[in-house]
Amino acid sequence: MNDPLKFTKDLLFSHERNIPKRYRFHKASEIISQEKALMGHCPVTLKDENKVEKGYQLSVVNYKDSRYIFVSEEKASRFFLNPSRYHSVQLPVKMPPPKDNVLLHALYQKGTNETELDASKPYMEQALGSIVTRALREVGTNRLKYPTLSVKETMLKLFAIFLKAENPANTEYMRTKYHEKMQRFIYRCEVPTELYELSLEKKEK
Repeated sequence: MNDPLKFTKDLLFSHERNIPKRYRFHKASEIISQEKALMGHCPVTLKDENKVEKGYQLSVVNYKDSRYIFVSEEKASRFFLNPSRYHSVQLPVKMPPPKDNVLLHALYQKGTNETELDASKPYMEQALGSIVTRALREVGTNRLKYPTLSVKETMLKLFAIFLKAENPANTEYMRTKYHEKMQRFIYRCEVPTELYELSLEKKEK
């Protein structure tokens, strides 16, 4: 005689449609992203904290034919206590930029598709807009000329060094390295002017 309380092979909880059921890890790993509700974002975080955050891919719970994933075990437990509270939650119309790393090579490959290219513009604007604005401000403030470069080449060089120095993916070592390089570059740009001013002072004496 079958035991009605025995767990099934794939799920830990009842098969009743209105009762949450958790997938075991080996089954959760087989569920692709497109099959997960809310594009794989945690419904509890979205409802209780008004934040959009990706869930842990192996923490999958099925409820009313929707598969939800959660940021932590604590939030999964909160869902089990009151699943109807989180079932109707929806993602905001304007999503924040993704935290997942986006390879520039991947964006380049999408360049031939206008729809995909348009979809990448908000990410590029939000991810790069701030640092590019700061870099342009730095270039505008420091109107310099490197001794062996034209004014345009000097500005482009300074712009490139600033972007490398302020790259949010940098390690502390790389950040310090490029900040020091930028200071040396600016100093070398200012040396000819300082020498010229010193020569004028000597002539006046």
